[in-house]
Amino acid sequence: MKLTFKQIMGAVLFAALSSTVIDAIIFFIFKGLGIFDETIIDPASKATLTIAPVVMASIMPSIVAGLVFFLFEKFSNNGFKIFSIVSIVLVLLSLISPFNIPNVAMGFAIGLNLMHLVVAANVLFFINRAKKAQLEKI
Repeated sequence: MKLTFKQIMGAVLFAALSSTVIDAIIFFIFKGLGIFDETIIDPASKATLTIAPVVMASIMPSIVAGLVFFLFEKFSNNGFKIFSIVSIVLVLLSLISPFNIPNVAMGFAIGLNLMHLVVAANVLFFINRAKKAQLEKI
């Protein structure tokens, strides 16, 4: 049985909330340890890393992922399997991007990568949980 748009968005909202909390904790731990310092400037925003972009980078990809999953779910018989494979490939590719920041320290890049993994893991976990709950209703 396929998930409805409402069920998918509900799962994604849980994923976004969970990712935001975990990523905020990671941010403040790394900031407190001096790993996320003021010396690294994001070339795109021309600013140092603050909590606001961390929150947005936790929420927005989750919502986009939910919309993509909805399309896979609607137009294929193996929506979650295809979505999982695509998600894993994309998150692995995303692990390269922090190392492209000029003058980035290894710890800084690892912290950003950890946050990438948190978002992907939460999205997959909550969508999978919604799929399992749907199957249990049958």
